[in-house]
Amino acid sequence: MASIDFARLRNQTMADGLDSEVTVNTRALIDKVLARYSSEHTTLRELIQNAADAKADQVIIKFETDPSLTVPTPQGVNDPILLKHIIQNHTLKRLVVSNNGQAFTAADWSRLKSIADGNPDETKIGAFGVGFYSVFSDCDEPFVISGDRTMAFYWKGNTLSTKMAPVPDDHDTRDTIFMLDYRQANPASASYNPSKLPNLPTLCQFLATSLTFVGLETIELHVDDYVVASFSKKISPPESVRVPQDLKTETEGGLMRVTDVTRQHSQIDAAWMNVIATAQIRPKKAVDIVQQEVRSAGTSLRSFFSKFSAPPQASPKSGKPAPEKMNPSENLAGDSKGTILLQVCTVVAATKVSKNFAAEIERATKKSPPKTTKIALLTSPYQDSSADLATGSGNSAALASKIFAEVLPTTSGRIFIGFPTAQTTGYLAHISAPSLIPTVERENVDMNARYISTWNIELLRVAGLACRITYASELAALQAQFGKETMDSLVSKTAYVFQQYNAKSSHPSTALGDKIDEAFWNCSKERSIDILSTKGVMPSKRVRMPAETLSFLGEVPMVPQELANGAVDFMLNLHNRGFITELTMRDIRQGLESRALNEDELCEFLKWCGSKLESGEIDVPGSRSLLENTVANVDVVPEKNSGRILALGDIGTYVNPARIGPHLPLPSDTIPFSFTRGMSIKQLQLFGWVELSMVRWLRHMTTKPQLDDFANDETLALSVLTLTSKCWDQLDASSREVVIKILTPYTIMPTKMGMRRPAEAYFPTVKLFDDLPTVKPFAGSKEKFLLALGVRKTIDLPMVFDRMRSRDAQQSEKSEKPSWNHVDLIRYFASVMSEIPKKDLDRLRETSFLPGEGATVEPGQLFKASELYAPDQAVVALGLTQIKLPFEFKPNTREGTLLLGLGLQQWPDSITIASILHRAGQAKDLQLYTRAMEYLLLNYYKNNYALEASKFAALTFPILPTSQAPFPALVGPSQCYTNEKAACLGFPILASDLRIHAEKLGVQRDPSIGPCVQYLIKTPPKTKTDAENQFAYLASRASELDQHKGLIQNLAAANIVPVYRRYYLDPTCSGFEDRTKHQTGKTEMRIHHYDPPEHVFVGRDQEYRGILDYVQYGGEATTFLLKVGAKHEPSTHDLASLLSKNPARFLNTIGQDKYLDLLRKLAEHAANLWKDKELVKTIVASRLLLGYRDIKDDVNKVDAGDEEMDDLDEDNVHREWSLNKANEIVIIDNVNYMTRFRDFIIAAPQEELLEEFYARFGVQKVSELVKTDQRIGTVARDQTPAQDLRRDILERVRLFLHEYERDASSKAIRHDAKWLGSNLAVQCVSDISIRYSLAERNVATSSRKSAVIIKVRGTGYVLSITPKYDLYEVSSELVRLLVSRPKRNDAIALERILTEPLRRLQQKGINVERILRRKEHEARIAKQAEQEREEEEQQRMVEHAKSGLAKSVERENVPPETPEKKHHMPGAFGSPDTSMEVANHDRQSEDKGLINNWAKKLGFKNVPAPSSGRTDGPQISRDIQATKANIQNAIKECRPTGMSNINSKHHQDPTELDGGGYCKAEQWENLHKAFSVPFSGRHVDIYYGLDESAPLTDLQSHLQRFLPLIFGLTSIFSVNPAAVNIFLDKKSNTVAFNMNGSLFFNLAWFITLHSEGCQTKEGKLRALDSWFCTYCHELAHNLVADHNARHSWYQQQIIIEYSQQYRAALEEFTQGLLI
Repeated sequence: MASIDFARLRNQTMADGLDSEVTVNTRALIDKVLARYSSEHTTLRELIQNAADAKADQVIIKFETDPSLTVPTPQGVNDPILLKHIIQNHTLKRLVVSNNGQAFTAADWSRLKSIADGNPDETKIGAFGVGFYSVFSDCDEPFVISGDRTMAFYWKGNTLSTKMAPVPDDHDTRDTIFMLDYRQANPASASYNPSKLPNLPTLCQFLATSLTFVGLETIELHVDDYVVASFSKKISPPESVRVPQDLKTETEGGLMRVTDVTRQHSQIDAAWMNVIATAQIRPKKAVDIVQQEVRSAGTSLRSFFSKFSAPPQASPKSGKPAPEKMNPSENLAGDSKGTILLQVCTVVAATKVSKNFAAEIERATKKSPPKTTKIALLTSPYQDSSADLATGSGNSAALASKIFAEVLPTTSGRIFIGFPTAQTTGYLAHISAPSLIPTVERENVDMNARYISTWNIELLRVAGLACRITYASELAALQAQFGKETMDSLVSKTAYVFQQYNAKSSHPSTALGDKIDEAFWNCSKERSIDILSTKGVMPSKRVRMPAETLSFLGEVPMVPQELANGAVDFMLNLHNRGFITELTMRDIRQGLESRALNEDELCEFLKWCGSKLESGEIDVPGSRSLLENTVANVDVVPEKNSGRILALGDIGTYVNPARIGPHLPLPSDTIPFSFTRGMSIKQLQLFGWVELSMVRWLRHMTTKPQLDDFANDETLALSVLTLTSKCWDQLDASSREVVIKILTPYTIMPTKMGMRRPAEAYFPTVKLFDDLPTVKPFAGSKEKFLLALGVRKTIDLPMVFDRMRSRDAQQSEKSEKPSWNHVDLIRYFASVMSEIPKKDLDRLRETSFLPGEGATVEPGQLFKASELYAPDQAVVALGLTQIKLPFEFKPNTREGTLLLGLGLQQWPDSITIASILHRAGQAKDLQLYTRAMEYLLLNYYKNNYALEASKFAALTFPILPTSQAPFPALVGPSQCYTNEKAACLGFPILASDLRIHAEKLGVQRDPSIGPCVQYLIKTPPKTKTDAENQFAYLASRASELDQHKGLIQNLAAANIVPVYRRYYLDPTCSGFEDRTKHQTGKTEMRIHHYDPPEHVFVGRDQEYRGILDYVQYGGEATTFLLKVGAKHEPSTHDLASLLSKNPARFLNTIGQDKYLDLLRKLAEHAANLWKDKELVKTIVASRLLLGYRDIKDDVNKVDAGDEEMDDLDEDNVHREWSLNKANEIVIIDNVNYMTRFRDFIIAAPQEELLEEFYARFGVQKVSELVKTDQRIGTVARDQTPAQDLRRDILERVRLFLHEYERDASSKAIRHDAKWLGSNLAVQCVSDISIRYSLAERNVATSSRKSAVIIKVRGTGYVLSITPKYDLYEVSSELVRLLVSRPKRNDAIALERILTEPLRRLQQKGINVERILRRKEHEARIAKQAEQEREEEEQQRMVEHAKSGLAKSVERENVPPETPEKKHHMPGAFGSPDTSMEVANHDRQSEDKGLINNWAKKLGFKNVPAPSSGRTDGPQISRDIQATKANIQNAIKECRPTGMSNINSKHHQDPTELDGGGYCKAEQWENLHKAFSVPFSGRHVDIYYGLDESAPLTDLQSHLQRFLPLIFGLTSIFSVNPAAVNIFLDKKSNTVAFNMNGSLFFNLAWFITLHSEGCQTKEGKLRALDSWFCTYCHELAHNLVADHNARHSWYQQQIIIEYSQQYRAALEEFTQGLLI
């Protein structure tokens, strides 16, 4: 929704609206609002409150009744029975409430009869002045007596009235009495339906509760003459209560501060007649009795029904006699009493509010905020569960509990504002706050109104502080009993106090309880509150939440567990608010620091701490702090006075008895197992302790003095090795290495040869030599443990070789054949392979002891195992060496496993095969190359060459053939590819027979995208085919290009796109196409140059061909070019950049019109272009702005028809366009200046869009360059025109500014009409001339004007006008004063408003009501004066008739006005625009003349007429002359229009014929200019409708017939030809229309109706007649806009006026000679 200026609308309404008062229906107001209170006993509450405000101490409430009409009154019975009858059967007649308070003052009487006129006394509760009107809920006409005055209320229809009178002398009381007759008790009333008495016990409960806080002492309740109940209150003197120092006494908002606190004890006594206890209890129905019996009978229903089936005499006799029925009089007689004791704490608070705040409160409540206010707090005292809070005596003493049920807050506290409200407090405490501001009905506290809610919240904060003070007082009393009473008793009392102040949700407003509770807690200066602990009552910050009793802690005060359980919510609130904390580490730390623990306490502490850590109650850093401060005495032997100090802070490890024996020596930082027995491993680890590792313990055992025992004591050594061996599998690799380093240096291994180092010992299974030190067996011995320590399973390899050589030497002496060979060695080593140490195996791998066979093997040559291959003939064929074995080689045998383990190669790897391929290529050995390639491909999967694929693909030496070159030309796997399309970029392609094995050979499908791009950049395509292929290939790699944005940027800027141009082959004109040369002959397309992709375009339109480079490639190539920067069409930024470089080329190529279109396109995107600062610098410095200069041709006009043309139509002017810089061109913002200096300036195109664009370049406006010098003539003697013009300006300028502000912005308005009235003077001068000078060209000219505004010091602005001024010039001068930045149309708009009639402006939606009202007022005065003159004239004529002289008496002529014609504002009342003006403007009375009668019928009000009743010749002639003058004005009003006006209109559908659509000006909004056609020395504008697109050639024949017709009629009427326009709209019903004096004729109607018929003379005449009438119709619209009688009158007069000229021209037209 559009934004609405509500302030302006309201001000307008307040200024122009009609006053009226708001009326109130008093009866409806009272019935629907004031008397509709939601709570029970509202009337009594209000009347009792009035008594309290009047300082009464006694209130008497009396219900007067009417006897029952159905139940007779019992006779001769005692009072209880009679009263019971009254209660049960009588109906209410009247309610009388009296009090002994102060009598009403005059102000009280006044407020009593005024609604909403509250009591201004801030000490009184009443604030709104509507509480008394609650009596109207039951009573229509209350009666009031107070002091010596009475007041009776009565109704006059729906209006409530009162009457007052003095009290008679015999009136024996001065009490204030309210007498209320019940409406429904009146038999004469339509609503007669008398009510029974209210429930008296419930009423007593209300009265008892009401007495709690009000300032009354006694309340009596009467029923007729019986006092059925009475209530009295006694109050003890107040005792002062000290405010704890730790509490803040000022509220959070700072409005109130507690100054005093007192405590009072009060007692409420109640007495009632017993009869009211049961009189209103409904007797049980038989059905209820049966249901009760069924419920009490349980499941045995047979005995129940037998009571009804068995005869009465057959009932079983009871052992006890049946109880006798009591006499009803005995139960009802007498009285009962009840008493309740109360304790009230009262807080006095001083208030401090600002004046503004106090004023707002007084505005809302009609009273100022009090300087001090009181808040009372009532709580229930602690009682045992068996005791009652209220005590009673008498037969109906039980009723006391009900009567006093709401006095004490046993279930929920309530807010009292004098009386209890429906609002609860959230605490078990009543809070009385008389200064609280309630809602109107006083049922709830107002928490919504701005200032009232702030006041109420502050009062609630005081209430919260009062609760806190009471709480502190009660806890102080408990502290006094500490040590005197049992802890259980104190806990129960404290829990009761906690429950009282444990906040619950308050209702109906939860925010109220939240504010009280918030103040209760936030009033503490620090987060602490008194609380009962095991050490007494103390601040909660020193007390801890309950925890178990620990023997190792000192005295820490804690909350008793029973108290925490009994008040869980309160304790949680304490904890959540940070008022109490749990047992802290600091508390425990202090207990531990105080002394050393014994062993039992140490065990308890460790178990407690471990359990807390495990449950998360203590964190690890906290436990460390405890351990660091804990010491214990351990290993204490009192007899020996021995022991040691164990500091837990030094402990870091614990013993796992499953790994290390607790009896073995332990490090000093290890906790003995005896203290951790029974604790979980997790708990010990939470202490930050770690398990004593085997490594740490072995280090301890290998340090002195433990090492001596370890190395010498075989038993200890076996125990340590046994434990280590058992844990060996559980140790990680690093720990095993450390254990090996720890144990191997020492002689800790028991052997049969004694204690040895592990490396010197052998397994018992080694039996090669008998003297070897073999290990003694021990429990848990593990072979891998001993092996890790270095215990040997085999003998050293050198020893074996030494023994072999020694043995060979011994055998060689006996035999020539050696006893050992390589086969024997293989088999020996294979047998002990698993036992050979690693270092021996490494030595064996480096030993050459194996023979080989192959082409390159020499006799006796031995090899390492790693230099040989497993036996395979294919390997030998490749030139490799294999092992020589006398047996079959199998990899899974022990010998095969050994050889492979020593490094024997089972087959050659792929790198070796690649080397063979490379070697074969170099040697040009195709056979070897073929064998190697076949071996590689056939054994690829068998030999797992896939695992070596990455290494193979990375080979750089040539091994693979390509399709471009045959063997032996080879390339590396990474240098060739399989995609044949990559060949266009010069990359090798793998031979076709190997492409299926490309994956095995490590050949990629495509080269990396980077080299492809580099190749294209360095080697652009030489032909279009190359470009197509290369671009298409890179388009297929688009996804890879997307991952390398830098490559795309490089391609976008690289000259890679060949641009072709036509090349002429003829030697005489050979070369590329040049438009400046004449070239002929054969041509072909050649590459002219290379462009980067970002500079080429692939579009089909090619609008800028010849300037921009357009290329055409296939779809894939085009896709690539678009990705790297090419565009379909140039962007605005591109065009701006290219245009700035060579604007002349653009202009010469595309021509002026398209160049202007290009500038318009740039102008539309100027905001974005100007963001590029570098581009702006370039285009601003370029000569790209197109401007024009109109140059007159020196040709004399010889055509006679041109003499009738308007001065603006100049055929001898041609327009020259040129490119200019900003300082060479100007913006035409003043056409007058342009006309004067057009020979000296170059003008920017007069389009708003282009002008704004040119202004960005710094182009100046012509008004900034032209200087004016105004010369004003002498002041004229007659200033009447100036005075009239000033009056009209001040009257109409408001309309202009109002419309301008609505359409534009109020900020654009420079001065308003009020300022204009004070600062503008108008004077009439003889002449005005202005000299215009173009300073930069040193040219000047001068002209005369009819209006100019100058500023005169001390006077203001003076508008000088000539006697015959032009209102357009006046408007042009005025808008510069009124508007900050006037637009071109502002002057025209102001001229329209100054010239248009007010009624016409009103029809256009302009608010002229104020002016019309003033005009109507003046017209009424003038008419009244005219009627008086007519009556006088008629009286004189009657007198003349009586005397017989009527025929001879000549008519008195009214003296004529001054001969000088008065200048009228066009459109003003009395002007020719609104009346038919006569020639001499004589003011004469109306007559019955023909012309005037007709004019009256046509709606002309102010028609001048002759003074007599006759129609004379001279008057008719004057009317005809006026009509002719108006017709001539209509002809002159025809004016040209502009295309800018059409473009500014909003387009809409044409109107229909039945709505006058045949000449509706709305048709204008659907037109656009199509073209101009030359006709008779001028150009005629042709406009098209929305859906028209016919070419000019289709209309040529029709225009040749239509234009002579229309312009022939134009010459007949002498209309300016420039005002005539032709439009074509076949879908429109509009024949013609008049747009502000411009005439538009629809060619479509002529084509349809007359074009074909114009071939004959008859058809020409018919067409001429039709369009002659249409022309006259449109000319009449220059006088009257609407289609009414006035318009028809002028149309007929125009037809009559020009009929002679028209007939004379018919013959010439039919002969084609009219034009």
